Amino acid sequence: MTRISSFASTKGGVGKTSLVMALTTELRRREKSVLLLDCDPNRHLAEWARRRRDAGVTVVEEVTEANVRQIVQERAGRHDHTLIDLAGFGNLTMLYAFSVSDGVMIPTQQSFMDIKEAVRTFKVVADSIGVLKHTPVSSVVIVRTQAAIESRVDRHARELLAEHGVPTFRTELIERSLIKEMSYTGQGPGEVNPASNADHNVRAMTDEFLDFLDAAPCNPLVARAA
Repeated sequence: MTRISSFASTKGGVGKTSLVMALTTELRRREKSVLLLDCDPNRHLAEWARRRRDAGVTVVEEVTEANVRQIVQERAGRHDHTLIDLAGFGNLTMLYAFSVSDGVMIPTQQSFMDIKEAVRTFKVVADSIGVLKHTPVSSVVIVRTQAAIESRVDRHARELLAEHGVPTFRTELIERSLIKEMSYTGQGPGEVNPASNADHNVRAMTDEFLDFLDAAPCNPLVARAA
């Protein structure tokens, strides 16, 4: 059964596209088909998908507030996963994407400014209950962290998120060379170097992502086969 996820932040440069790329590569290793919607004017995700050359990954560009719901409703059912990479600012496209999503992932880095914007984005999703027929579940994902034991800044970030009642993934996407290289090659860590630390990290992230979606109610506005 297809699942639809939006990747959102009211701040640019937080790692949304990198997270979408990493999840896509691991979903493909698990033989899941993926529909990518690139809502960012820079079109980095679409360029990456073309570089990947994978028949199991379909990308749609020129996604706007005028067509995002129609694209999801018409095309998501043909794929196991639909991942919507939203622009790094709040707009109507974000709200309309939420209206057809099962879940919303909110990537953030660890600075106070980034965490503040992650909390703001979480509240945007929560406040959408007043205008949407279905409000997706949402969670913050901390990305671009260092491969080390929990640092003080990591504790500060998680404490601030908890203070605002924001659910947060246990798994963090660690900044490793194979993650950066993915943007050049189109291939994920597990496809380039299976059993590497980066591969273990992406697999753990994907496991938690799938558990997150399993617990999320299906959006009734999107038809899907069982």
